[in-house]
Amino acid sequence: MSVNKTSLTDKIMHPCTVLMSKLSLRSKLLGIFILLLLPLLFFASLTLKQTHDEALKAHGGLLGVEANGLIMKVVIQTQKHRGQVNLKLSGQNLDDDLLKTRSDLKTSLDQLDLFLNNNTTLGLQAPWKASADELRQLAAGQIAANVKDNVAQHSRLIRQSLQFSALLNERAGLLTNSDSANFLLLDVSMRKLPIWIEHLALLRGLGASYIKTGTMEFPEKAGIFSRLDALQASMNGVVDLDEAMQRAGLNVATAEQTAFEASQAFAALTRKNLLAESINGEANTYFAQGTLAIEKALVLQTQMQGKLSGILTDSSKQMDLYQNLLSLGIALIVILSCYLALGFYRDFISALNQVGRAAHAVAAGDLTNHIRIIGKDELAKTGNLLEAMNGNLSRLVANVRSNASMVAQLGEGLATNISDLTVRTEQQASSLEQTSASVDDLADTVKKNADSARAVDNLAANLRLITESTGDDMRAAVDSMNGIHQSARKVQEIVSLIDGISFQTDILALNAAVEASRAGEHGRGFAVVASEVRSLAQRSADSARQIRRLIDDSVQRVDQGVNQINNVNMTLTDIVGGIRELANNINAISVASSEQSNGLSQISEALRHLDEITQSNAQMAEQAKHASISLEDKAHALTRAASAFKLLQGTADEAHALVKKAVTLYQSRGRPALQIITANTDKLYADRDMYVFAFDRNGQYLAFAGNAAKLKINLFHVDGLDGRKLVRDAFDLPETGGWVNYTIVNPVSKKTEAKTSYIEVVDDNLVLGCGVYQLE
Repeated sequence: MSVNKTSLTDKIMHPCTVLMSKLSLRSKLLGIFILLLLPLLFFASLTLKQTHDEALKAHGGLLGVEANGLIMKVVIQTQKHRGQVNLKLSGQNLDDDLLKTRSDLKTSLDQLDLFLNNNTTLGLQAPWKASADELRQLAAGQIAANVKDNVAQHSRLIRQSLQFSALLNERAGLLTNSDSANFLLLDVSMRKLPIWIEHLALLRGLGASYIKTGTMEFPEKAGIFSRLDALQASMNGVVDLDEAMQRAGLNVATAEQTAFEASQAFAALTRKNLLAESINGEANTYFAQGTLAIEKALVLQTQMQGKLSGILTDSSKQMDLYQNLLSLGIALIVILSCYLALGFYRDFISALNQVGRAAHAVAAGDLTNHIRIIGKDELAKTGNLLEAMNGNLSRLVANVRSNASMVAQLGEGLATNISDLTVRTEQQASSLEQTSASVDDLADTVKKNADSARAVDNLAANLRLITESTGDDMRAAVDSMNGIHQSARKVQEIVSLIDGISFQTDILALNAAVEASRAGEHGRGFAVVASEVRSLAQRSADSARQIRRLIDDSVQRVDQGVNQINNVNMTLTDIVGGIRELANNINAISVASSEQSNGLSQISEALRHLDEITQSNAQMAEQAKHASISLEDKAHALTRAASAFKLLQGTADEAHALVKKAVTLYQSRGRPALQIITANTDKLYADRDMYVFAFDRNGQYLAFAGNAAKLKINLFHVDGLDGRKLVRDAFDLPETGGWVNYTIVNPVSKKTEAKTSYIEVVDDNLVLGCGVYQLE
């Protein structure tokens, strides 16, 4: 049942749904506003029209009162002109009075024509034209030849004027006024009083002419009786409304009483002067008395018209005020409605535009927009949810972007390290291959050396035997040389003895020669013998000395030979010992060479296996290099993809770029660069929640982009921060820079949050860095 109902509803609403789907939201809201505003405007226009009509009626009533006043002036002047003309036709000279009355009549006619021309909405120019033309003829002096025709002419014009007054009252809306006071005043002042005045005016004009002529026929007297009765009836008609007027709150008793008494007095005078057995009295006095009665009636009419005008004026003002208030109220309602609708439209469209802009910005990758929708409605809640989503998405993208940037940097370093590892592994593989070949050669050589060692071992054994035999011979030679040495020493001693004998012989020969020279001739022969002996002794001494030198030389050489032979003996002893040790060592070498040969064979086998492993490692390193390069490319691609987003917070790659700018500046400008970074005039060293900073080993800030007040802060005294660890970790970084993790109080959220900063050491006592918050 519900399915059919839903289907029927869908069918009924289908045209509207199709129409709505083709309209923009702005058109829909405008259409709803117009649909709501049109009934309001419709009923407001009806109310305004009704109020306007009432106001026009009130204004028309005022115009009617004003116009009736002008008409009554015409009527009064016409009545006065009628009476004066009657007197003139009766033989009284009233030319000056007539000229004045005609001038007043012409003036009254001009005023009435001007009024009608100025108020063409009444449409009374045409109905009045004929009567106005005849009245102007009267004002021009075109009058009847006798009293009867004059009275008939003037009475007809007065009747036409009063009929025009009735038409005017109808056109001005006075006849349709339902207010009792207005109706009574209108009835008395514009219906009954003009008749009252007209009867007084007829009695005044006719009576004055009759008194002037002194004759009056019976019909004329009957007419006077009739006029008196009509006057009394009109007066009674006014008086009969006194109670109604009192109930309506209209107090005209004094003026009415005065007019009534004046009219009664004039009626009594008329009876006295005209209805007695003979006509008596003076015409001018009678005319003046009639004029006085008319004036009293006019005072009553003027008072009543004044009250009517006052009531109509008040009513008109009230209607104008009501119309103005109603118009103002309607205008205020319309304006308020438009204002509220415009406010709703602007607020709704603004909120919707904010949501749209935020959606477009997110679609374009800009996550920096804030959605600020003031209010508590569903759209504001949606905006708050979108703001939260925008912030969460910004944090997510910032986290991805930062991690991607760090992965890219780590991938770049990993690729470089793996590339170096690949080169070193290839070099290692090549070295292992060469080493394996060398070990193979060495194994062959060692094997050959082992064979040679075994041969040398045999030779060393033989050499040991020979050496030991030579050692025995050498010891015998040493013993012989020692005997020669001893004999040489004995010969040396004998030669020393012979040398001593030669010296003693020389001394004796010298003494014998001295003694022979003392003997003279007797000793000459002994002297010759002594001389010869001395000569032989000297030659013996020389020979002994030569032999001694030769013996000394031989002894010395024998000593040297003995020493050398002893040395040779010792050397041979050492050689024998060495050869013995050499033989033992060569024997050990031979054994070790055999074992080494076996070991080198195993090492060669192990090196071949290690070479295979190294070759496999080289291949794996090459694959890891390609994988790391691929990872680096993908990380860069992810970074580029994430960099398309504009974020609320900074990311690792942006912090890295800011630090690189600052490092470049410092390398070109030196220490003055710190002031430039702190001033940040070009906005190059601070962005959102990122700012370049610099500090020394003492933890003192030396630069802080955009915030010179931070230069007074020492990292060792910052709340929520382990400043000493941060400084230590920063200065422990390599020259290429790196990332340092720490916790610090976030100045916005006032919470201790994790932060990572890219830092480069630019001097032995200075680092430059920039950090981003590690978003969860």
